[in-house]
Amino acid sequence: MKSLTTGKYIHIKKLCNDNHHLQMLAIDQRPPIFNLIKSKKKKYKFKDVVDFKKQISLSLSQYSTAVLMDPVYSIPNLITTSKCSGLIITLEDHAFTEKGEGRYSRNIKNWTVEKIKKIGGDAVKVLAWYRPDADQKSINHQKKYIETIGKQCEKYDIPFLLELLVYPFKNEIGYSKDYKEQLDKNQNHIIGSVKEFSKAKYKVDIFKLESPVDSKYLENSKFTKVTENAFKQLSKATKNIPWVMLSSGMSKKSFFNCLKLAYKNGASGYLAGRTIWLDAFKDYPNYQKIKKNLNKESANYVKKLNALTNNNAQSLENYLKNKLIQKNSINFKNTYKGF
Repeated sequence: MKSLTTGKYIHIKKLCNDNHHLQMLAIDQRPPIFNLIKSKKKKYKFKDVVDFKKQISLSLSQYSTAVLMDPVYSIPNLITTSKCSGLIITLEDHAFTEKGEGRYSRNIKNWTVEKIKKIGGDAVKVLAWYRPDADQKSINHQKKYIETIGKQCEKYDIPFLLELLVYPFKNEIGYSKDYKEQLDKNQNHIIGSVKEFSKAKYKVDIFKLESPVDSKYLENSKFTKVTENAFKQLSKATKNIPWVMLSSGMSKKSFFNCLKLAYKNGASGYLAGRTIWLDAFKDYPNYQKIKKNLNKESANYVKKLNALTNNNAQSLENYLKNKLIQKNSINFKNTYKGF
């Protein structure tokens, strides 16, 4: 069967605002939320995590074009709380295997691309740990894992949103299994990873990328030539595949400056979570204060990000128009045979 991707681009349109920018809220986080709850309650319960995520969706989804949810805590519990049209759903398990100098990703148990499509998802999101200098066995596993998902997304005509994260080896400074930015990361590892997965065989539709430089270099808006060049090389590595920035839990100021550089180099938006909402939970489990913090500080920050995005990000209007208008449209109903 000839591969047609009309469905993919209709879904991507649903993830955009009227200016065809991507302003997306992540609430699929698991370990960072578990850790915060445990710091206050010693252990977390299923309901604790659901309530945590639910308040974020209720307070902030109205400012977003799409929300990223996980199928364990968020769906179906949060579907009715979302006030935006786009729905991105996580595929990968937060627990990964680590062997030597390599990490191995896997799907959430009993969870597939087909199920994400069936329940109405607009995109499949996969976070993959990757370093070009990792053990060859882990590199091969990660490549195969991502390539397989790309093929499945093509089969079910749903966008593939790939998030790439570098990580420290056990013998390196700052080693941790936590979901946080690697200290003193090598920008070539990030750029090299994007170069690899921008190859056509992986069938990535949108990249979710981390900053190629440490966030400490983004606190000041007067960027060095090294920092500016790193973002240029990151953009070049995408090979014109649409891309957005992730926040890695960096400071609000650093992420705002990060977006400035990303938009200058062709990014179309952001998909962020902790930087937007984590500070609001400093009074956890006092939800009266949390709700106030989300509706004030967090909401004002999102509005600031959205204004920056609308004025500076790369619009996907022409990209989508070119993809949706097909030369063989006269035979479309005959050639589009589904799954």
